[in-house]
Amino acid sequence: MSSGKDHKAYMKTHVDDFLNQFTTKALSDKPSNLHDYMLDYIKQQLGLKLSESEHEELLTLRKYLKNHEKGKGSSSESQSEDDEVDDLPMAKNSTNKSRTSVSAEVFGEWNKKEDFKPRIIQKTQEQKAKIHARLIKSFMFTSLDEKDQEIIVNAMEEKNFTQGSVVIQQGEEGNELFVVESGKLECKKTFNQQDEPKFLKFYQPGEAFGELALLYNAPRAATIKAVNESKCWCLDRETFNHIVKDSAAKKRERYEKFLEGVEVLKSIDSYEKMQIADVLKSISFAPGEYVIRQGDWGDVFYIVEEGTAVAKKIFFTGGPEVEVKQYGPGDYFGELSLLKGEPRAASIVATSMLKCVSMNRKAFKRMLGPLDEILRRNAVKYTTAPN
Repeated sequence: MSSGKDHKAYMKTHVDDFLNQFTTKALSDKPSNLHDYMLDYIKQQLGLKLSESEHEELLTLRKYLKNHEKGKGSSSESQSEDDEVDDLPMAKNSTNKSRTSVSAEVFGEWNKKEDFKPRIIQKTQEQKAKIHARLIKSFMFTSLDEKDQEIIVNAMEEKNFTQGSVVIQQGEEGNELFVVESGKLECKKTFNQQDEPKFLKFYQPGEAFGELALLYNAPRAATIKAVNESKCWCLDRETFNHIVKDSAAKKRERYEKFLEGVEVLKSIDSYEKMQIADVLKSISFAPGEYVIRQGDWGDVFYIVEEGTAVAKKIFFTGGPEVEVKQYGPGDYFGELSLLKGEPRAASIVATSMLKCVSMNRKAFKRMLGPLDEILRRNAVKYTTAPN
């Protein structure tokens, strides 16, 4: 009989990466018969006939896909226009070469980071500083350490686009990710061949696009044109796969495991936890340091990952600062200001070395909207004076 450790290893090696990609596609298409859809997806994506061993793997996938079926049809007003770009075309599989590429990128057998030799494109220190300033504002690069950020900066290539230039074309293969340095670009998508392209959004300096083709080995999901003279920094597929994709996967795995233990997130399914994990940022505080102060305006929601903290509140002008709550791993704070649009209701002070994960207002509204009622009910702890 296989042990739990064996099952976990099998999941990590054979199931997780494929499941994440398939779930994204299924949530976009919302098929009525998920099992038949999955069979068609595998055949189209990999161009392979299923062997007996693969049929066995499909049974495992079906078991874990049941966890996603209940939530696949949900939607909310907080959905951004970006979601429409995520309607991915099927990956092309016309040659054995492309099928090998898909397998290598999905399962990682040939993509060993230690064998990777990143490209280096010479830049001035000023150019490097500009790229770095853009990277730290893009969610896709927040999980990179300093060494990996340096690799990305060195590998990026400057490209300029004149007004009206097509940067990426829907349906074409893509091998680059773009980070906007200056200018403005528009994103349009054709949903049906007979229809006119639909405008989705503008891309401004600091924003990134083109990652979907690299993440899922799929054709471009939309067309992006330069509205005016624009400059972008471009990252090649190989560097993206070995540095950004690898780092993001490790970050996701770490945070997904942590989020499983957060009580208020118990009602969120695993796909939603995966989305939350992708936007979390880590931040640390020393003992005695204020994380937030009563009366300040706040745009960040926090969950304690390691360490302890306390909430302190002044209930009347000139009154003392009273401790009203203690926090440990899995506890959260900062939600009230985001829910009500009001100043911070209490101060949070670290009582030990404190490590938190955080998300900004935009991500909070999008990800935790369904928990609004629970969060508001729990927020009473800030407004009730101790006996």
